Amino acid sequence: MKMRWWEDCVVYQIYPRSFQDSNGDGIGDLRGILKRLDYLSMLGIDAIWISPIFISPMADYGYDISDYRSIDPIYGTLDDVDLLLKEAHARNIKIIFDMVLNHTSIEHPWFIESRKSKTNDKSEFYIWSDTIPNNWQGAFGGKAWTFDEQRGQYYMHSFLKEQPDLNWRKGEVVDAVFKMLAFWLDRGIDGFRLDVINCIVKDETFRNNPKVVGSRPRPYDMQRHIFDRNRPETHARLRRMRKLLDSYPDKMMVGEIMVENPGEPELASSYLGRDGDELHLAFDFSLTQTPFHAQPWKRNAKRWSEAVGINRVPTWVLNNHDTTRLISRLGGNIAKAKLAALFLLTQRGAIFLYYGEEIGLPNSKVPKSRLEDPLGKRYWPFHPGRDPERGPMIWSTSKGYGFSDGKSWLPFANHADKYAVENQMTDKNSMLSCYRELISLRKGDITLKKGITTYLDTKNTHVMVYIRKYENQERLVLLNFSSRQQTIEESSLSGNWELKYSIQRMVEDSQDSGIFQLQPWQGCIYIKNK
Repeated sequence: MKMRWWEDCVVYQIYPRSFQDSNGDGIGDLRGILKRLDYLSMLGIDAIWISPIFISPMADYGYDISDYRSIDPIYGTLDDVDLLLKEAHARNIKIIFDMVLNHTSIEHPWFIESRKSKTNDKSEFYIWSDTIPNNWQGAFGGKAWTFDEQRGQYYMHSFLKEQPDLNWRKGEVVDAVFKMLAFWLDRGIDGFRLDVINCIVKDETFRNNPKVVGSRPRPYDMQRHIFDRNRPETHARLRRMRKLLDSYPDKMMVGEIMVENPGEPELASSYLGRDGDELHLAFDFSLTQTPFHAQPWKRNAKRWSEAVGINRVPTWVLNNHDTTRLISRLGGNIAKAKLAALFLLTQRGAIFLYYGEEIGLPNSKVPKSRLEDPLGKRYWPFHPGRDPERGPMIWSTSKGYGFSDGKSWLPFANHADKYAVENQMTDKNSMLSCYRELISLRKGDITLKKGITTYLDTKNTHVMVYIRKYENQERLVLLNFSSRQQTIEESSLSGNWELKYSIQRMVEDSQDSGIFQLQPWQGCIYIKNK
């Protein structure tokens, strides 16, 4: 059966403020993305996920939307969206919009109307209470309840007070949201990334969240979020949303699942639906917090694969706009980052890359005076915020590094010249060349696209070993998570294996003894010959 495009896609996330500026204001925009479409086509990606570009007061840089159907002038216009769709589709690249459906901006017309009285048409579009009914906290600081003088009640917000939560228990809210989604589907958008989608329904009686033992910098982390997210009714809303998307040809939605701890793959997979009838894809963030050692990576990858099962599609991600960049987590070690790339692009399912990941772009160092993220401003220095992983893309070694002719909204990474795309394009050993090769290899190998994954237990615990199998074809992947040469000797791996790809070239082209020698941080893909 033909695979649907999202079942083995490579998606490239763009944080639009930081990707490419086209007008010299130091902020990336839609015309900038248009300028770089040929680069993305060359890279080999299948789709672009664009973080929010809708009209917003920017209290949380677009994750506080005041008009879902209009583009913020900072980024461009609806005409720019139409042109981007046309040009991207001409290159066989899909466009995915980031949708924030748990909450709106305090400046959204729905909230402006809702706060006017307790009886108007939008009075129950948000969650109101005469008192603070429970112990719920806001993720960005303070209680999750703020008093509104105009209405004379408290409204609930999971994040900033400028981001009131929608009341998804009301059919009118669901209908209004779905009409908005249909507006974009009709316009040609190929899918949605859904922000904190497991938070949309809250406990009907506002029960207190249980407290967590111990101390944390954020009060939000001092309770288990049982009643302000993951409510059973959420699944019914998502099944209905899935029916909406399935009424259009070839559309997809992927959900961010907010969890207590990164390693909760069973929870994330539950939002795919038992019968695969909710989200098409869901993020599991386990590997963004996993120590860089073979056994923890194997354990978490296997657990996620098993949680999803073979009849649904796993989603793989190592970086995003909320997480310290992988290369910075690895102390700048490019060899380790290439090994991680080989792991990522040899998994079954949907692969998500974050802009700059393909060039080894590290976090920027953002001084307190240039902090933009409300989370960083609130908790600095205990939490630096999310600005460091949102630094501008490095295109060239010229002034402004090819990103902008003006002052960039955030600082560039230190020693930015060494990451420039223009230099890496001509270097066969660069990070960019590694990503291009691996994406091309994946696209041309049906076994790497469709094959079932079996993670193997071996005597050598420094090496991660797995086999991808499709029909009568097999691919063997060996990853040495060690700074020393390692040997894998397994009778189960005997047979004639031919080297298909290696991060380093210092390996045998083929062997049939079941013994493999791996250099430090070596990653290899072998084909089994019959």
